[in-house]
Amino acid sequence: MKILPSIAFNDFSGSAGNVTARKTGDKTYLSTRTKHSKKKTTYQAAIRCRFADTTRGYSKITEEQRQGWISLAKNLGSYHTSTGKTSITGHNLFVAINSYRKICGKPQTAIAPSQLRPSDYIRLDDWWLSPEHIVFTGLGERANKNEVLYVEMYPTQSPAESKCWDKTVLVAIIPTTDWGDIDLTRAFIEKFGAPLTIGQKVFIKICWLDSECGYIKYYSLIVREAQEASIERNVPYFPRAKITLDDLYKYDKDFRIERFDLELSPRPKLVSNDIIISQGENYDEYLIHFGFDTNEKMDVMDIGLSYQFGRDAIGYQVMFIEFQIATVSYLKRINIYSRSIVCFHERTELFGSYFLTV
Repeated sequence: MKILPSIAFNDFSGSAGNVTARKTGDKTYLSTRTKHSKKKTTYQAAIRCRFADTTRGYSKITEEQRQGWISLAKNLGSYHTSTGKTSITGHNLFVAINSYRKICGKPQTAIAPSQLRPSDYIRLDDWWLSPEHIVFTGLGERANKNEVLYVEMYPTQSPAESKCWDKTVLVAIIPTTDWGDIDLTRAFIEKFGAPLTIGQKVFIKICWLDSECGYIKYYSLIVREAQEASIERNVPYFPRAKITLDDLYKYDKDFRIERFDLELSPRPKLVSNDIIISQGENYDEYLIHFGFDTNEKMDVMDIGLSYQFGRDAIGYQVMFIEFQIATVSYLKRINIYSRSIVCFHERTELFGSYFLTV
C-alpha cells in the first residue's frame, strides 16, 4: 500500500480499475485490489457436484416425503447464530444428511430417518505424526456398525500460521479400523501431494460419524507438530507383526483361503487368528507367506508352534489344530494340521488367541 498526499485524489474513495482508494484525514491510501484465482481444483469440483446433486434430489421427492423432512427439522428446534435465533429447514436438513451419506459412500435417501445421530469424539492410545507414518492406535470399538471415522486435516505452510480449523479438508473416511488402528499416511500424501516434514504443524478434526443418519456436531480437535517418535509415549514406530490375505502366495490347490488375519505378539509370545479355510479336502496343508520382511523392525520369533481349536462353519464340529508358523526369510511358511478325526470341511473357521512355543 502506498500513501500519497490528497492532491490528485482529493476526496476520492472507491475503486478505479485495479486501484482502490480511501481517504483518512488529509491523506489518501491507495492499494491494488486482490485478484482471485479462477482455477477450480478437483476437490472443489467434487464438492460442488456433490452439493448440486443432493439439492436437485430434494425437488424429486414426493410431498409426503418432503413433509417428513420438514417435521424432522422442526423437532430439532432452534439455535443461535451470529445473526440471531434461527432453525433449520426441511430442505437444508435433507441436503445436510444426504451430503454426509454420499461422503460415506451411501446412496441418497428420500425418506427422513427416524432419528439423527450426531458425530462423537474419539479416544486414542498413541499416535504418530512423522514424514513416514501418520498412524493412530487404540481407537476402540464403534458405538454401532454404521459408524465410520471421519478425518479432516490441514498441514500448515508456515510456522506463523495458527487457528487454521477453517482450512481443514476431508482426507479419509475409514469404514473400519485395523484392530483399533488406522494408517492415514497414503491418504494424506494423496490429498496434499507431499509427506510431512519434521516440525510442520498439523490441524486435525476427527470423529465417529454414523454413515446412515449422522451429522457433524461433536469432534476431536488435534494440533501438533510432526516428530519422529510417537506423541503420547515418545517411542519409535514399529509396524504390527501381522499377515493378511494379501501376504499369502496364491496357488491353485483345493486348499483355499477365504479370510486370513493373523497377528503375532512378541511379549508374551501369542498368535491371534481370524481365518476361514474354504473347499479344503486334505488333513495337512501349508501356506507360503510374504510377511515380516527382514528389513522391517519387528520383534517376532523365527518359528512358532501352537495348538488351537477350529470348527466346521456349517455343522459347528470342533477341530483340534496344530498351527506352525515360520517367519525366517528362507522359510516363510504356515502349516495347518488337523489332529482330530474331524477333517477340514467345505468351510472351516480358526479363531482366537493362543500361546506360541518354539
